[in-house]
Amino acid sequence: MLPEQLQRIIGYFLEEATEQLQTIEEGLQSLQNTVQAPQRVYQLIRASHSIKGGAAMLGFSSIQRIAHRFEEYLKLLRECPIAVDSRLQSLLLQIFDTLAALVHKVSKTIGIDQEEANQIVFLAEPIFGELDAYLRVLIPTRLTVRATSDEHIHIFSGYCASLSGFLSAITSHVDLLGGTITRNEQERAGIRLAIDIYLPPYSRLESIRQAVELSGCVIGTVQTQRDFSLLSITDYPIYQNAIERPATCNGCRYYYGKSDGGYLLNCTVHPSGPEEENCRDREPESAL
Repeated sequence: MLPEQLQRIIGYFLEEATEQLQTIEEGLQSLQNTVQAPQRVYQLIRASHSIKGGAAMLGFSSIQRIAHRFEEYLKLLRECPIAVDSRLQSLLLQIFDTLAALVHKVSKTIGIDQEEANQIVFLAEPIFGELDAYLRVLIPTRLTVRATSDEHIHIFSGYCASLSGFLSAITSHVDLLGGTITRNEQERAGIRLAIDIYLPPYSRLESIRQAVELSGCVIGTVQTQRDFSLLSITDYPIYQNAIERPATCNGCRYYYGKSDGGYLLNCTVHPSGPEEENCRDREPESAL
């Protein structure tokens, strides 16, 4: 028999988890409408996060692991323009059923048998594998192109459907502009691609944009900055002091701001800097 206080805590967890599971299930049942409403997707992410946190506190590691993986899938739905179809919906619902089954095990015994929980997780692994493979087909690559020309830096953020096709095409178009690709970095199994381009002086923004678009990129935003590392400090004394890197960017895998005099924050997720003091997209470098 569990101590009375622990039983009450588990009871609170089950009450909240049941409510959060209902929120998630409703969102998955109308997944097409859900992904078109960012706030609705965020509610599902928060619900999964809440279950994960409660399970971690009580030592229900199987529930914690499934909820965490489910939360990551929901974040992809928030971040990427995915065309929802019946197969994707079915796979997500099957993983949801696994999570719900584990929570139900707790409700029956006010605890969880680790052997039974491990068996449920083991049976779910093929579903995770199928979903991971299918998402690699559905998710376009998130793209950041950082083009340095003269004293300007142009940052293009968007998506490309074919990773290999885009790399081949952008190399060709950059050659036509007389530039060179100085960095080509793929992250998270090809879901993110960051490219740095150096171009001849006086390259026009429209020419650069056209080269990126003709390579197969759908551009969402364009940001233009001045690269003060290319200018004389004596001519521009106001820029002698570097802009401090936001604390949340320290150790984040997405941060690649220049540290050799550029003083500019450049991030594959938030090119102009994080929107909040504690960036929700922050991931430690060790996650690479």
